Amino acid sequence: MTIKISRRNALKLATAGAVLASPFSASLASAQPPDFPAELRLDWGFYSSHTLLIKNKGWLEEAFKDVGTKISWVQSRGSNNSLEFLKVGSTDFAGSAALSAFLSRANGVPLKIIYVASWGGSSIIQVKSDSPLQSVADLKGKTIAVTKGTAPYFTLVRALAQSNLTINDLKVVNLQHPEGFAALRQGQVDAWVGIDPQTAQAEIAGDRAIFNDRSWREGSVFSVSEEFLGKHPKAVERVLGVWVQTQKWIRENNDEFVAFVTEQAGGDPEVTRRTIARRDWTDPVPGDELLASIKTATPLLGPEVLRPGVNVDNVLSQLLDPTPARKVIGA
Repeated sequence: MTIKISRRNALKLATAGAVLASPFSASLASAQPPDFPAELRLDWGFYSSHTLLIKNKGWLEEAFKDVGTKISWVQSRGSNNSLEFLKVGSTDFAGSAALSAFLSRANGVPLKIIYVASWGGSSIIQVKSDSPLQSVADLKGKTIAVTKGTAPYFTLVRALAQSNLTINDLKVVNLQHPEGFAALRQGQVDAWVGIDPQTAQAEIAGDRAIFNDRSWREGSVFSVSEEFLGKHPKAVERVLGVWVQTQKWIRENNDEFVAFVTEQAGGDPEVTRRTIARRDWTDPVPGDELLASIKTATPLLGPEVLRPGVNVDNVLSQLLDPTPARKVIGA
């Protein structure tokens, strides 16, 4: 008797056979462990050097190898980009400035800050070396490049308030960080507020800072969607375990880290050194200091970034979940 098998069924059988014949069949053929998803999605960026390191080294893939979870990386170019991916469901995690994560939550994105990847001082407001501008007060009526919804934007808002100015007193050109830096260098704007590595590049190129207050300690945070955290808490803890080990590796291998980032970004080693020197890779559990740093800036935010009527205290009370980080580091 001849048994006829359709092409579709033949492909199914072939696939099944391949899985059974594979030396990894035990993990691939078995049901997905309930605490771990089939896929885990997150972003990386050249501006976020620790994610660049984790992605390149394959540390996250290695950490989830035994449970068969696929790691999918998406490149982002700033906090606003990263949080937009999380908002539309393209990723499960997002790296951003703390205040950016707060605004995302305030505007309806159900996320939780679960980790502080690093701490750093404020962004710098820069002008070209031959600019007549000498202070923040001189920005009135001028054109400035900045990315709305990111740490540099909030630095600008706070700096303007100290000089009795608001965002409405100048002309804001909303550009991603690299484009804002290019606009300053090409003389298309009067000033620029950005992040490293472009800030360090501007310094080396001779651009001047008319504002540089390093006393503002701000967190670069790691957030997760509430849905993912609720479904896969053990997976979240395993991700943070990689982040903890990465921070430790950076502290203990600073020269190698500088060399790695320089090679990957194709830049100047001095730019990398300055960028990394500005970051503090300790105190990862999100808590009162992080909330205080966010709350300081909220009264200065206009309706273009924060919806009118938002209960700031209520949003802040729901923003953090330090439990996964505490479990991982034993705090």
